[in-house]
Amino acid sequence: MPAYDPIADWYAAQSRTGSLRRFHDNLARRLLGMAGDVFGKRVLDAGCGEGHVARLLARHGARVVAADVSPRLLEHARQLEARDPHGIEFVQADLARGLPSFKGAFDLATANMMLDDCEDLAGVLTGIADALKPNGRLLLSMNNPYALAARGKVVGYFASGTLSQTFGTDRPEVEVPFYYRTFEQWVNAFSQAGLLLHTLVDVPPDPSDPHLPDDPVPKIMLLELDRRAS
Repeated sequence: MPAYDPIADWYAAQSRTGSLRRFHDNLARRLLGMAGDVFGKRVLDAGCGEGHVARLLARHGARVVAADVSPRLLEHARQLEARDPHGIEFVQADLARGLPSFKGAFDLATANMMLDDCEDLAGVLTGIADALKPNGRLLLSMNNPYALAARGKVVGYFASGTLSQTFGTDRPEVEVPFYYRTFEQWVNAFSQAGLLLHTLVDVPPDPSDPHLPDDPVPKIMLLELDRRAS
């Protein structure tokens, strides 16, 4: 069972009207700003969840395919698309196995706070890269590994491995796997997938958002990567 399925109903509600909405709105707007004009472009929203970023891209004229491994989160995304259509195609897929029917199809891909949850990072990055056109771009948001170390979320900066996130719901708390990696490991994984780091942006703190605390090291970073032309 995909890790987010047990909390999908709670997560979708929090993303739309609850404590996660401001956080997701902030990151989605920042990713759109990095993307520039997306009108008419084919865009893959990788790990789309309940479709927050996909809907923003589509509202700005992108032709969006949104993929996720969680059938329950996709159900929420499709229900909202049915009520408020934006032409988004939602696909259930394990990106570590690629998207063979979309090989080289996309001008742009986004991955909003999802790569930290991927055990097979190399497989997922390769799957995304293969779906991009040559020189296509990947825009992503992720936890800053330096901040995780500074905040004591890991025993030491070099202690890469499996952690967990605990989400509270109206049911017993659910732990979701989380994979901590050093920034060196991230950059090496990007390079091995044929993705070159182009831009890094630190997301500043937001006193009104508990998910963006005022820490000595920014909690979240945004990255822009380019797929190397063959």
